[in-house]
Amino acid sequence: KLGVFLIPGFGTISNNLKPALDIGVDLVCVASHCTEADVTCQHIGYVRSSNKDAYGILMSCHMATAEVLEKEALKMQEYGAMGVILMDSAGTSLPEQVSVKIKRLVQSLKIPVGYHAHNNLGMALYNSIAAIQAGATIMDGTVRGFGAGAGNCQLEVLAALLQMYGIASPVDLYKIMDLSENIMPTLMKKDMGISPLSLISGMSGVFSAFAPHVKRAAERFHVDSRDIFIELGKRKVVGGQEDMIVDVAMNLAQMAKKDNFNYTLEALL
Repeated sequence: KLGVFLIPGFGTISNNLKPALDIGVDLVCVASHCTEADVTCQHIGYVRSSNKDAYGILMSCHMATAEVLEKEALKMQEYGAMGVILMDSAGTSLPEQVSVKIKRLVQSLKIPVGYHAHNNLGMALYNSIAAIQAGATIMDGTVRGFGAGAGNCQLEVLAALLQMYGIASPVDLYKIMDLSENIMPTLMKKDMGISPLSLISGMSGVFSAFAPHVKRAAERFHVDSRDIFIELGKRKVVGGQEDMIVDVAMNLAQMAKKDNFNYTLEALL
């Protein structure tokens, strides 16, 4: 099936969703921040009324408790979602946290539960297996782990692990390996890996896709990109708040100048 990903507000029904469905999209993942499922009601309803598949995505699931996620997932189920997927947008979750949250949703929902991992702390595969063992039946992954930050759960490795665990999967392991070996190198500008910036993104709990914006702001204002991520984490920024990056970088630069001035003044005295 051909699927697309939509965040209400960034995408609209008239300008984005309807045209996509009209040209043959089969499945739509309608996403919101993990505490704001209300904004997906109209979009999920439109997809289902068009006789297409709709799934609800709760982004940055590390920022909410299992109880809150349950409440938001139940809303998506009520709106008509055919499944709900927790997205670890910052790659900051640990396996025990994943297990608790997935179990809670599996016990509460009448629809399938899924998990989408990022690898900023090197936990994508571990977290994905923990989600499956907790009852998740929809798993997101990408060939070679291609994705934001340190990448997503590496699909061919996940397929191999499922085979070793004796868990049924529709993925043809040899074919996905061939794709990884022969096609992905032509599409990827660099191999995925845990860079220092991806690591600090995971530690601070900030959306992986912020990395290029943070890097540019750090260069522009001559501050440490790691400090920007840490400050963004303190402010609990979410996807869609990229404008905060420049504000944080400016503040850090101003503080650095102030500290330098104070040091010089004290030295003179």
